[in-house]
Amino acid sequence: MIATLLVITSLWASLGLQSAPRTVSGVVRDESGGVVAGASVIVRAGGAERQTATAPDGRFSVERPASGDVVVIVRAGGFAETERRLTADAGALDIVLRPATLLEAVTVTASRGASGSDAPGTSTVLTRAMLDSTAAPMLDDQLKSVPGFSLFRRSSSRVANPTTQGVTMRGLSASGASRGLVIVDGVPLNDAFGGWIYWDRVPQTAIDRVEIARGGSSDLYGADAVGGVIQVLTLAPSRPTARASIEIASRNTPRVSLFGGGAHQGWSAFASGEWQRTDGFVIVAPEERGPVDTPAASSYRTAYANIGYQTGRWHASVRGNVFEESRLNGTPLTTNNTASRSVSADLSGTAAGGVWIVRGYGGTQGYDQSFSAVVTARTSESLTQRQHVPSRNSGAAAQWNFFARRTSWTIGTDARHVSGSTEETPFSRGVATGFTSAGGVQWNAGLFGRAEFAATDRLTLAGSARVDRWSSETTGDPSLTHGVVAFDPKVGAAWRAGEHVTLHALALQAFRTPTLNELYRSFRVGNTLTAANDGLQPEGLTSVEGGITVNRHAASLRVVGFWSHLADAVTNVTQSSTPSLITRQRQNAGTIRAAGAEIEGEWQIAHAVRAMVGAELVDSVFADSQEPGLAGNRVPQVPRAQASAGLRVSAPGGILATLQLRFNSSQFDDDRNQFLLGRATVVDIFASRPLGRGVQIFGAVENTFNDDYDVGRTPTRTIGLPRTLRGGIRAYLR
Repeated sequence: MIATLLVITSLWASLGLQSAPRTVSGVVRDESGGVVAGASVIVRAGGAERQTATAPDGRFSVERPASGDVVVIVRAGGFAETERRLTADAGALDIVLRPATLLEAVTVTASRGASGSDAPGTSTVLTRAMLDSTAAPMLDDQLKSVPGFSLFRRSSSRVANPTTQGVTMRGLSASGASRGLVIVDGVPLNDAFGGWIYWDRVPQTAIDRVEIARGGSSDLYGADAVGGVIQVLTLAPSRPTARASIEIASRNTPRVSLFGGGAHQGWSAFASGEWQRTDGFVIVAPEERGPVDTPAASSYRTAYANIGYQTGRWHASVRGNVFEESRLNGTPLTTNNTASRSVSADLSGTAAGGVWIVRGYGGTQGYDQSFSAVVTARTSESLTQRQHVPSRNSGAAAQWNFFARRTSWTIGTDARHVSGSTEETPFSRGVATGFTSAGGVQWNAGLFGRAEFAATDRLTLAGSARVDRWSSETTGDPSLTHGVVAFDPKVGAAWRAGEHVTLHALALQAFRTPTLNELYRSFRVGNTLTAANDGLQPEGLTSVEGGITVNRHAASLRVVGFWSHLADAVTNVTQSSTPSLITRQRQNAGTIRAAGAEIEGEWQIAHAVRAMVGAELVDSVFADSQEPGLAGNRVPQVPRAQASAGLRVSAPGGILATLQLRFNSSQFDDDRNQFLLGRATVVDIFASRPLGRGVQIFGAVENTFNDDYDVGRTPTRTIGLPRTLRGGIRAYLR
């Protein structure tokens, strides 16, 4: 009997009829062959489920849930969710992820970990190919096609003072401070002192994709993310890679952007740099210009580099950035300059079926600006003030994403320290009349957690929460101290109602703390003076949203409705107004109510033709206010309607052409709704042609019909970018 069993066992092995493997393993790559680290891998079989994440080398191994056919689902930020069905005797897998279309992208920003496109929430991903095929060269202008995205004013970062480059989403505006968090590879890009954004700090050739998560995100990201999160993710080359872009544009605007990197024997590195200058244009409207008005010119240079090492299941890297910018702000005496240095370090790996990461960062910055008063006829100006604003910031974060049964978990903590001051020298008739200094120190620390549960194959539930402790102290006066503890939950659900239809809903709370800039730094734009207020308190947001997403082979459409209630909103409140000077002060002026809807979609009209559309309709008003005359007014800098439409055509010979239209309805420039900015319609055109070996030439026209549109009224009318021609050559070699 024993001999018979041995013979049967031997024959079984010799015929290769072995039992099914106990594990499912493999490697996840992108279309270029580079490995994808941190991807979520879900293995389902027989009603059971196991989850893991890919290691820094892109590999994974997970226990097979049961015998029989197995479904493997892979999710990674910026890629489409990929599903593979396996037979019982399948071996190691080599899974290749393709780039996502507009509405099928998996994001890491929305959940601080890979989250499927059918998870609760509203996210958009702009890939490198999308960014390369837009007429606008700067990231802030490229993001204007995303529904709900807006800056404090309509101007481009090429000519605008950086303090007006605060980002907001879904109608939460009213001041120049950002109500959205912008991060680069997990590190905040918002100015530590003022909250505004330097959009040109990251070289264009280094950007791999941009993820935009709209709606309050304080549950995971804290005080800076009351309106949402934008994450810029840079390329992580696993093989020798080089990118270069050289171009020239109207008004003597050259730009050079370079990137190079690769990996060898566990080591990886890249270095990138960018330089641009422009003569700019006169931003004051022609009918109001005078001899004092000059072009708003600018120049910048930036370098961003990384070195890393990986072995087994852990990876370490160090990144650094050096940035310098100089601007002429439209008159001979108004200038500003910025110089910053920053460094960050990451350590990550896999353990217990999850991915962990520890990060630290820090930096210093110097910001200088001068202000002037211009006579009514705009024939002359006089220097009124010079400011020097030094600041420092540092932070740390730790996070673990792991999986248990049908639930993915994220737990973590982070902390940030900011210190800065504004050193001001007032002038009268060209002579310095004194010196003042004001500033402070801020601390913010939080604990956060998130769970995403696949209740059924159709229903996904998600819940997250964060506890923050924020404090702010005036330098030299410990009695002037602010402090608050905030609890910000978010709950949501997504239901796949059919093969092509997904419904989602969520509710949340979020908050924003005032920046050191709002507390201590006054500023002047034209004949409008805005004073600081060291008594400002944090803002609090309550919001709900619900939406439907329809995805078919040729078309995708998402419609989202939202309602937001921002209490104690910090607003630039008008206190007095004369023909020569408007005086405002930052105040917790009241409650903003923003209710509206977003539409986002794309349609593959033909094999070589794709159409895209995005729009937001929002009613954003001061629902109530302690400030007389403010209740019922529209929130400044928020149009009731904004829309974009695009057409992308691939012609024979590799020729690519895109057409984009952007529309903004009228909006007010002030809290009293006295200064109306008219509607704006801008049409852009882009075309490129390959020359072979990864090289292409391109040309673009911004504001093709030279539309004259309003940017601001201070009360002088300023205007947006006129028709601009751009052309150059790119080389992407891998």
